[in-house]
Amino acid sequence: MAAADDDGITGAAGAPTTGTSSKQIRPTESSSELNALDLNVYGLSYHADREAADRLHLDNEFNPGLGLHYEFSNGERGIAFAEVGTFYDSGSNWAKLAALGYQFKFGKRWKIGGGLAVMKSRTYNEGDAFICAAPLITYDIGQIKLNAVYFPKFEPYNEVNTFGFYISIPLRKRSQVSNQER
Repeated sequence: MAAADDDGITGAAGAPTTGTSSKQIRPTESSSELNALDLNVYGLSYHADREAADRLHLDNEFNPGLGLHYEFSNGERGIAFAEVGTFYDSGSNWAKLAALGYQFKFGKRWKIGGGLAVMKSRTYNEGDAFICAAPLITYDIGQIKLNAVYFPKFEPYNEVNTFGFYISIPLRKRSQVSNQER
């Protein structure tokens, strides 16, 4: 029986191969590792209809909060993710959210897609939890990711078109980031 090299690949007559085949073996990104986890730092919003936002007392545009973003699938074309978080919303109440989503990759740094979120806050839908769809765009700088989300006006759940802006900080070791970028 021929012995295999470290990769378990052998050539003719059981001799270990030294070249690469046309089918490259790439390390898989494990979704169970810390590499798939980001810390979301929520922060700002912008209300397209400023008059309605003022009239309805939905004019708070400083929205601090924290969340976690987990990529459970990261493929060539896009990522599937889950998020949970809490933030101080436009009505000056604490909002909680949980979401599932998908973003397509465009180039090295852009991701465009959206999510389906369950939200609960005293500000929206008379305080009852509700489901909403939200488009999301991300620009990945490496050390941080810049995110913009859009919550469309959809009465009675959300009465003002709102853009939200937040950053995501990847929770992985610096050496792992530099190895992945090579």
